[in-house]
Amino acid sequence: MTSDKHVSELSPELHSRLAHLVMRRQAGLSLRVASVFVVLLLGLPLLNRFAPAIAGAEVLGMSASWLFLGVLIYPITVLLSFYFVKQSDRIEAECTDWRAVLGEEAGEPLEPKGVDDVRPAFIEEDLGGEESR
Repeated sequence: MTSDKHVSELSPELHSRLAHLVMRRQAGLSLRVASVFVVLLLGLPLLNRFAPAIAGAEVLGMSASWLFLGVLIYPITVLLSFYFVKQSDRIEAECTDWRAVLGEEAGEPLEPKGVDDVRPAFIEEDLGGEESR
């Protein structure tokens, strides 16, 4: 963490904002993964209805729809689950720097623009002194 405070030491309001942000990002991920799963699952009956030649095509000794429904649905579900867990962990890892996350959430930059351009006066004096020698 880049902060001096630990997340557990945040005020209840800031902790609530951080938890809300993490949950909102994970809810979006959940909706995307679930929608892919639902499209695949509901797409099969639609394929059977509107493209029976494709659904009934024989692949590895069975119809394509039965191959998908009886065999391929399991690896697809496992892959979607792994993807969800990996992306959910990524979201939580991104939120470990809570100062940056809360700054982004509030629309406030952590450093004002131009901070890198500011040079303390004693540096200018030291540079000026060296250049004049």
